[in-house]
Amino acid sequence: MFKQRVISGLAAIVAVSSLAACGGQSAPANPGNSGDVKENVQPKPKEPVEISIFHYNGTWTEEQTAKVFAEPVTKKYPHIKVKAIGYKNGKQLEEMVVSGTLPDLIMTTPGPGFETTIRKYESQFDLTPLIKQYNYDLNQLDPAALGVVRSLSTKNEIFSLPIYMAPNVLYYNKTIFDKFGVAYPKDGMTWDDLYEMSKKLTRNDNGVQYRGFLASYVHLMRLNQVSQKLFDNTGEKAAFDTSEFKNYLKDIFRIFELPGYGNDQKVHDTSVQLFLKEQTVAMLEPGGTLLGEETLAGLGNNWDFTSFPSMKEKPGVGSQAYPFIISMFNTSKHKEAAFEAMAYLTSAEFQTAAAKQGSLLPVLSDKSSVKLFGQDSAFYKGKNVGALLPKQFSPVPAEPFSEYTASAQNELYNIFRKVVTGKADINTAFREATEAANKKIEELKAAKK
Repeated sequence: MFKQRVISGLAAIVAVSSLAACGGQSAPANPGNSGDVKENVQPKPKEPVEISIFHYNGTWTEEQTAKVFAEPVTKKYPHIKVKAIGYKNGKQLEEMVVSGTLPDLIMTTPGPGFETTIRKYESQFDLTPLIKQYNYDLNQLDPAALGVVRSLSTKNEIFSLPIYMAPNVLYYNKTIFDKFGVAYPKDGMTWDDLYEMSKKLTRNDNGVQYRGFLASYVHLMRLNQVSQKLFDNTGEKAAFDTSEFKNYLKDIFRIFELPGYGNDQKVHDTSVQLFLKEQTVAMLEPGGTLLGEETLAGLGNNWDFTSFPSMKEKPGVGSQAYPFIISMFNTSKHKEAAFEAMAYLTSAEFQTAAAKQGSLLPVLSDKSSVKLFGQDSAFYKGKNVGALLPKQFSPVPAEPFSEYTASAQNELYNIFRKVVTGKADINTAFREATEAANKKIEELKAAKK
């Protein structure tokens, strides 16, 4: 699984903390409209308490995590002091486990992010009792994002809450379209439309190779628009070799077979650099990343968004939802305070303020907050922000958790690598991936005996 990144400009990050915070603690709002807590229990004196929150993402520093998440919680609830922890390296969490200094809360991706942090150390905590105690309304959250969270347990436990959405969008460079006289992409494109457009834009001009489209292949494969399962119902046998999945991928692979892509895996591995620095890629899906002002500075104002392509059989339906999630470690000594923080960070109050500044894509079921994205940011003025999320997400497959997920996913990505480099046709690549995944699963099962 690729390392998720959400990149936001520092100006937006600084601004969101002042807007998201609305003074001292106030009477709780209607849980249907906000994530604020509404206690059923007898009120107790609010004793000062300190909790910690860790953003397990390589692009989030301690300072950014503090400005965007920690400080707004303390301003909302003055009795809760929140210590922010930024990402430093991949061994950071393991060191916390050894030293007994695990944070109260952690933000990760829902796939390998959750599995390699919470589940790996058997530190998951079921939030259900706290959700009931505080009358927290799950219906305020985007149903697709909530479905991702529910998929983390096979026993109806809720280990996490979605905290912000990863965009499902194409960025495009207007300069390349202008250079070759191609009309800008429009919302609602199908993969057929993208293929035809990519043919016009993929060309060699004075020794410079331009390409029409590149994307995070991890997103293309894992968050596919046909909601393909990895396993059969046992969770112990790979079952992703289906005709529907192959046909979906054929529509995408044909773009990468155009002259100019060159059967070169490096092209796909460096797609973001080719779009931002080399500026030789016309359209990019950057791995569910929200590219910020500093990141896009090299393009000036000559860029915009357009909706991610859909299958012609499913117009307007994007990829599967992929929210970042916030989870509580079962070692937390201040679970109620930690849940108050979780509730506020997923509230309409906080989410709307963050959206207006262009810092985060909200996870609320009320989509009016998405329409407000970037409203208070000059950086997003005039941009097609309505394209950031699809009209409808593809369903998250109803699949049991499997300890073999990582092994199966690695083989899934090998399908992409083999096909785009010309090492195997799609049927051979699928067969070999299925065999390799099942072999690895059997090896892992045998190692446990």
